Amino acid sequence: MLSRKRRSITGNRASKDVSANIKPTRARKIIRRFHLLINKRRIICDKLGIPLVDNDENQNAKNISQFLDDSTRPRYDLGFTSTDMEPQLLQVQSYQEPEKLVECLGYIMSQVDKRGGLKDYQLASRVGQTANRGGDSSKLLVSWLKELGHTVHNKMRALEIGSLSTKNRISTCGMFQTVTRIDLESSQPGIVKQDFMQRQLPRSEEDRFDLISCSLVLNFVPTPLQRGKMCERFASFLLSHSSTAYLFVVLPLPCINNSRYMDKEHYLDLMGCLNYFLVKYHEAKKLCYMLLRHGGQSTEHAKRDRFTKKDKLHDGPNMNNFCIILPAFESKLA
Repeated sequence: MLSRKRRSITGNRASKDVSANIKPTRARKIIRRFHLLINKRRIICDKLGIPLVDNDENQNAKNISQFLDDSTRPRYDLGFTSTDMEPQLLQVQSYQEPEKLVECLGYIMSQVDKRGGLKDYQLASRVGQTANRGGDSSKLLVSWLKELGHTVHNKMRALEIGSLSTKNRISTCGMFQTVTRIDLESSQPGIVKQDFMQRQLPRSEEDRFDLISCSLVLNFVPTPLQRGKMCERFASFLLSHSSTAYLFVVLPLPCINNSRYMDKEHYLDLMGCLNYFLVKYHEAKKLCYMLLRHGGQSTEHAKRDRFTKKDKLHDGPNMNNFCIILPAFESKLA
């Protein structure tokens, strides 16, 4: 029988791999739950006038805590059970009473804290990407690049947004001379803590990339307009005059096949407005994968108006509200 207290050959106790204790089904539940809580929190904070800072969970928690701890505000009770609060949470967009909104906000913050916040969300995401669970989305990307004739001799440069691992296929395939990895919270050495929307714009072609990987990031951006600004900003970081100016996007499948405001055709038309052209596409059970090529600066300003507002394309009782809205042409990107 194997000992429960495993030790290495040096006699030291083996290090504990926390991620190994999270099964894929559990990881998916954590991710879905975190998205729900953050979305409902945004709705409540908008109604209560609590400022939220994009991609700064520490500051958001501080702002909300100050609001909830203010003695002049309605009080909330952390003793509420999920049986009490879950039905209210699902209806929060219809509430106007400050008391109800504060109750739901207090419950959300206690749930976020109980579930480990952003760190546990990232851990669950890394579990989903481990090779032994088939979750590394960059494996398909590398396969597509090989089909397109790219080899280890090309030595392209890649920017991986929302990077969770330095050992995924994009990092180990040998096709890329450099892989620049960024994420809102650095989970390990080799991943820079950085918000893509705050990244300094390239000053020359040497600062640009052949490929940007954006896997399961857009769906986590809080608002439709912020998603649109991110989509528009990608082009600034891609090589201007190259046949290898690629954008790899991975989204949860319901974002394009079960949304009131988005479907595959609409998404590709929107990206076409930004001068991207679909090269490869694949749908799995829960995800959709797209490889797009950028063709330079778009000049089709007239078509842009179609994507600067929220138009309902479909409707149904169980559909989601995922949407992407481009900023008006006059808006300047940072």
